[in-house]
Amino acid sequence: MESTVDLDDLTGKEVTHAYALHDLEKGWLQQVVFQVEDKYLTITVDADDDEIILSLLPELNFTALEQQFSRTQISNQRKKISWMWRMTNQRGYEDGFQLEFDDMEGTTIQLIAEALQLKLYIFRRYR
Repeated sequence: MESTVDLDDLTGKEVTHAYALHDLEKGWLQQVVFQVEDKYLTITVDADDDEIILSLLPELNFTALEQQFSRTQISNQRKKISWMWRMTNQRGYEDGFQLEFDDMEGTTIQLIAEALQLKLYIFRRYR
């Protein structure tokens, strides 16, 4: 699935919060939301082809979201985005997304679409 989010526009912008949204029935991670300054970058899985969908939204209705998902704040630290990658597997599916922050720890977040859910990985660079 082709995403219309321009990643270059987000590079250097500050992420103020990050949330994980889990399906209330299955408990699966269904969506990750990064508040990037005054917008929301959402990462979800396309149920038809198991690919990552990136969306940039001007606002989110968290009250409505909480009727379908349990929300967990995964970060409330301000970090600037250094790099972002759309990741394509060997079969041509765009099923991964990665962000790298410019913090002292070299934090990298990786999201992989797998069986209609997201897998979230957090890496920190060793110095």
